[in-house]
Amino acid sequence: MMVFPNWNGARERTVPPTHQLPAGRFEKHHIFPQAELLARWFERQGVKIHNYTLPIPRDLHRKIHGGDGRGGAWNQAWRDFMLAHPRATPADIYKHAGELIYRFQLLGGPIQSYYSTQR
Repeated sequence: MMVFPNWNGARERTVPPTHQLPAGRFEKHHIFPQAELLARWFERQGVKIHNYTLPIPRDLHRKIHGGDGRGGAWNQAWRDFMLAHPRATPADIYKHAGELIYRFQLLGGPIQSYYSTQR
């Protein structure tokens, strides 16, 4: 549930999410990268990478991963975190994932398994 403040002095109202994505081309973005080095690290830390994807616009997906052949800025942010926090707990990793989702403005849809058939 998401709560939006009411700036007119009335009581706050709860607005349930619709789980509907706007029209357009979306791709499932792995929140935790599949690159071999990172995937092995996530597995050792107890994070299942295929359980956490986020549908995002295709153009944005290519932008955050593009250019360098190493997964782009998204994967680099995770490599930096892995090097700075080699013993990170799953809770630390999930918190950092939330920070990256905010930093990269990944506002697609609900987090879901890669194998989910939902769009």
